[in-house]
Amino acid sequence: MSRRHAEGWLAWPALAYLTVFFLIPTGLIVRYSVLERDYYGDVTSEYSAEGWREAAGPGTRAVLVRSLVLAGGVTAACLLLAYPCAMTLARTEPRRRQALVVLIGFPLVTSLLLRIYGWMNLLPADWRGTPWTVGLVMAVNYLPFMVLPLLRAWERADVDLARAAMDLGATPWQTFWHVTFPLTRPGMWAGCALVFIPASGEYLVPHFIGEGKVQVLGTLIEQQFMERRNWPYAAAAAVWLLGLVTLPAVLSALGRARTAEGRPAGGDDRG
Repeated sequence: MSRRHAEGWLAWPALAYLTVFFLIPTGLIVRYSVLERDYYGDVTSEYSAEGWREAAGPGTRAVLVRSLVLAGGVTAACLLLAYPCAMTLARTEPRRRQALVVLIGFPLVTSLLLRIYGWMNLLPADWRGTPWTVGLVMAVNYLPFMVLPLLRAWERADVDLARAAMDLGATPWQTFWHVTFPLTRPGMWAGCALVFIPASGEYLVPHFIGEGKVQVLGTLIEQQFMERRNWPYAAAAAVWLLGLVTLPAVLSALGRARTAEGRPAGGDDRG
């Protein structure tokens, strides 16, 4: 067996996992979205577009916009905080940098639910139940997902290019915008995708910190599935969410591809 065929066989377990635990459940959700709901909340075998009509209604569109704005705000906040943090870490002595990275990533080894309960005890009672507080807790929880890709991008960036630009008369701002930022842009795209995708479908933080007052797509889908037993509507909203999280992943891939195409052939790719 050739090496190429052997490497191809190694991809089959991942493809099988993706098919069984993602493609098949997604197909079932799409199918539920076009079925009819009976009087008792069960799903029948008859086809109906009622779920999609509800999912396209003004109430669902308002929740969709709220989810987009919240996820976008959380992503922007994480980017503004993580970019200077990653820049500082990249310029730190390696041993100290490793220790700081461990501290930044340490919350990820603890339960998200445990961290949310900690925030519930930390925040004043009158702060809870607002979009601002929900966004704050989400930004803190997802900040490491923005810092780590940006740090990797800063570590891979060639500092000699920035020095050369300064030697040729570029100002610090021109050097950053035309040299440093393009070099770190792949990490920015990756970090934005890693934050925006889970933030757009977040359920636990809006449920507990929002106290049922901040409805987003995640809480709407749970409510329709578990409480109101309107599975076609919930499935159609879940398809909305799937499209919502697929878009930034595609944009992130396109952004990284454009950045890679803009690099000179044979450029230094350390790592």
